[in-house]
Amino acid sequence: MGKIKALIFLPLIFFICGCGEKEYSRVEFLMDTIVEVKVYHKNKIEAEKAIDSAMEEMKRVEQKMSRFLPESEVSMINREALLKREKGSLLAEGGISVSDELFSLLKESVRLSELTKDCFDITVYPLWKLWKFEGESTEVPDKEKIEKELQLVNYKNIIIENGKINFAKRGMGIDLGGIAKGYAVDAAIRVLKEKNIKSGMVNAGGDIYALGRKQGKPWRIGIRHPRREGEILGIVEVEDRAIVTSGDYERFFFSEGKRYHHILNPKTGYPADECQSVTIVAKKATFADGLSTGIFVLGPREGMDLIENLEEVEGVIVNKEGEVSVSSGLVSKIEYVNQKR
Repeated sequence: MGKIKALIFLPLIFFICGCGEKEYSRVEFLMDTIVEVKVYHKNKIEAEKAIDSAMEEMKRVEQKMSRFLPESEVSMINREALLKREKGSLLAEGGISVSDELFSLLKESVRLSELTKDCFDITVYPLWKLWKFEGESTEVPDKEKIEKELQLVNYKNIIIENGKINFAKRGMGIDLGGIAKGYAVDAAIRVLKEKNIKSGMVNAGGDIYALGRKQGKPWRIGIRHPRREGEILGIVEVEDRAIVTSGDYERFFFSEGKRYHHILNPKTGYPADECQSVTIVAKKATFADGLSTGIFVLGPREGMDLIENLEEVEGVIVNKEGEVSVSSGLVSKIEYVNQKR
């Protein structure tokens, strides 16, 4: 989640579809990306209320979990950890209390770290501050600075228990940018279900959940081509599934002809360089978001092995050369548009 640069309000629009239902959608700028909520429903007022509620829920999640917002719970944790920096580690002081909601997400983050062999790591916060991928800098940090901050990056040095988070080293912090957007999508879908929406979609800048079926058919979701702007690599049909893509094209800059992007390898301190994009199809957007980030760092070979060994998880990986690999459960279901295989 990044800084809120602007807020785009588009009027609620709808299109007539089958079975007496109409399509209603709204687009706003949230979580540093374009967010769309789309629903199919017979009642205009109920559809509008459902979309309003889903948008408000995503705003609530952003306000709680974005490290860019000074009053968020994540920012307060990082701030409190920084204040204690000169007093010794937090282990001797009992840690920092967190809400039940954040506590659960922290636990899920640790599970994803273990699953991806330490390649997904929410303690990359010190590195994020150094790299500054928010347009403030287009310079590669000094190697010495990276190595210094890298000593503070290791999810094994946080303890999450009894409703608290504890840091083993001074100067550590957390960044949920690799999972919170997916969590916000899941939260919005939960609200839509509570509002009796049977068919809809939430798309937060590539973190997508397709609810039910679209006009009696599966949703057709395009996977963005990582090197051809505006083009689709392939199309996947899904229903009641999340489809999330992590790519090196979201935030990046070039220095001396090399691309430096925002998905950092927590083991090296530099951007991961084995993939161009990773797309995950799973039951939850939270899990798909963290997994796509972790596999992007893990690399195409081990990443695909991991996908194949997870139940109800499929994936598409584009390696650094642009070659595409697809998991066995998806290979017969993907419709290629542009590819190098």
